[in-house]
Amino acid sequence: MQTQLIVSLFLSLFAISTSVIAEECGSRSGDSVYVMDCIAERYQAADKELNELYHEAMKSLTDEGKKKLENAQQAWLKYRDVSLAFITEINRKTGSTGNVIIEDYRVTLVKKRIAELKYVLKGPAASPAEW
Repeated sequence: MQTQLIVSLFLSLFAISTSVIAEECGSRSGDSVYVMDCIAERYQAADKELNELYHEAMKSLTDEGKKKLENAQQAWLKYRDVSLAFITEINRKTGSTGNVIIEDYRVTLVKKRIAELKYVLKGPAASPAEW
């Protein structure tokens, strides 16, 4: 039963990831080198945006707010690393397909964190959360 659940989870993640990758990385989704380069570019852009957002927030917060954001970000980094270790374990024997899934998930984690921070930093003006 547990094996079936893991296989179902893997297949769902694969279907979602490959459709997103094909959409964002063009029609050459069968070219694994191109796809990995595309995902790396997406990650670099997302990581840059997250760092800029974090640094801008740190400029505008009180000392107490800065401390809390720093603690929250450190906790998120631990969550990110543990989540990546988990998905890596699930995909460790899947070859290049697994590598694509893992790297795409890494991008997704960063983009989700960006959305979370933007939502929180808007304060009372924030619309309902979308992530």
